[in-house]
Amino acid sequence: MNPKPQNLLYCASSEVVVGTEHCRLYILVSNAEQAAKYMWPTKTRKRTRYVVSCERLADLRYADEIEAVAHRYGFQHNHPHVCDVMEGHKSLASVIVETNALRWALSFLPDDGTKTVSIDDKGLSVQGVPLGGIALYSAEMLVRSRPLRLVFEQMPRNETAHVDILGRRNARALAILLGTETHYVFDYRNGFTAFIPRGEER
Repeated sequence: MNPKPQNLLYCASSEVVVGTEHCRLYILVSNAEQAAKYMWPTKTRKRTRYVVSCERLADLRYADEIEAVAHRYGFQHNHPHVCDVMEGHKSLASVIVETNALRWALSFLPDDGTKTVSIDDKGLSVQGVPLGGIALYSAEMLVRSRPLRLVFEQMPRNETAHVDILGRRNARALAILLGTETHYVFDYRNGFTAFIPRGEER
């Protein structure tokens, strides 16, 4: 099996969710400001879902190893994760952009502060600096610079990404889709909690 990305746990708190469904292995990671979902093919057909400590996964490189560790050391978990919730939210605006442009944005993003991310007829822009792309509709949101830097650092070179601004009431989130992985950055005012229906676990 293919090895996992080097920085798989870049936005994980102390625990992550590992599961299998329809011959897919997935990992869900999150903190208060951002989240990510990764998927790989697996031979396991049954549906499983575990909470696993980050320490158990930190040195693993292959999907079959991750699945085995989750089965051995994880605790069964049936509550929705914020990544599950985000998949149900509509897109306010979309753009297809080169990942090299997202990596280039690291050259002017500070480690702290807030930045406006917008999608409009100029494509994707960060604080008014255009990063290109072909956009559908328009929207903007305010995010903290630190989580935005972290997610841009995960971008591979020479690929294309589908970037959306998702919305719910007063809350917004930036979603970056790269094949079988999806990254989320939440707006700086509300974080991910604004997307969780009251009474549900995260």
